[in-house]
Amino acid sequence: LASGEPRGPHAVMRGVHVLVALLATMTTLAVHSIAYTYFLATGKWAAEVVRVYQLPEWINHQAKKNKRKAFRFEFWGMTAVAVAAWLGAGADAQGLNPLWHLGGAGVALMFNLGAFAAIYATIVAQHRLLSEVKTQADQLRAARPAKSVAAPDPS
Repeated sequence: LASGEPRGPHAVMRGVHVLVALLATMTTLAVHSIAYTYFLATGKWAAEVVRVYQLPEWINHQAKKNKRKAFRFEFWGMTAVAVAAWLGAGADAQGLNPLWHLGGAGVALMFNLGAFAAIYATIVAQHRLLSEVKTQADQLRAARPAKSVAAPDPS
């Protein structure tokens, strides 16, 4: 036990609070990062399919629009969680009024709940766009004449 660690009846709950906060912070950051990576990857895939199959350019623009729309919520959601964690560290180690941490955590929670809904709607829109792109690409691929492969001569 380090000499600076608090002791007494509240020490256990403080430790639980810190661990739960750390888990919540890392999970939130991971989820936002995964969502942003999804938009990066699917946007690149859509651009490649548009290029190869010579599909309309609006598909590319819509994929970029979806990525930009989601990025605002992802960035500010991660920022809000980081600020709440920073305020918590300040309240714990520097004597900052804990109400700042409470307020920051409340704002981060509310913003991230709203961001979840907005990002989910954008993921659904991106999925619909990608389904349309795949359908168009499959139709173009099916319309191409199949290359005949001659059977090997048995003799």
